[in-house]
Amino acid sequence: MENRLSHQFQARKLAQEKEQYQEDYKQEVLEAMQQPSEETQYKQLFKQSVLAQLGMSDEKDSSKEVKKEAESEKAPVEKQFKQETPQEKEQRLAKMKEFEQKHSFDKVYKLKKEVLQELKELNLTDSQREKLTKLEKALDTEKKDHDKQKKEEKSQNGFTKFFARNSGAFSSKKRDQTQEMER
Repeated sequence: MENRLSHQFQARKLAQEKEQYQEDYKQEVLEAMQQPSEETQYKQLFKQSVLAQLGMSDEKDSSKEVKKEAESEKAPVEKQFKQETPQEKEQRLAKMKEFEQKHSFDKVYKLKKEVLQELKELNLTDSQREKLTKLEKALDTEKKDHDKQKKEEKSQNGFTKFFARNSGAFSSKKRDQTQEMER
């Protein structure tokens, strides 16, 4: 009897733990889905930065009328730019720097390139489009420089290893010769 009660208690306890685990897991997944990923946050920050350089705002107009007017007129996208305080700008730049330090240059480049492609799809003025093109060219130049530097480091490391290997081999030969002489 005691054994049977013990088993029933254990079974209920396991069922409760399983339900609690499922509920906790479900809650964690929902929270994770609601919070934007680091990459998404970085893309938003970079987009804000580029839009600020273009003299535009990143505010999302929920007003359908404004969107319809812009589409129907095919007018350049020029929204009222909400002035960003210096503190907000510093915070944005600090967050971007932190992300760039945590992640590889290639990943950051890819995210920046995605943002620039998204912005190209907007209806921009000629001067804004020109600025965007210049930013993209600067980013591509930075990527080429980075790749070139990486390639040089690899070749330098290869040369250093080769030199060290050969000089190490030479010193071991010399060591062997001196040991033979001593014998």
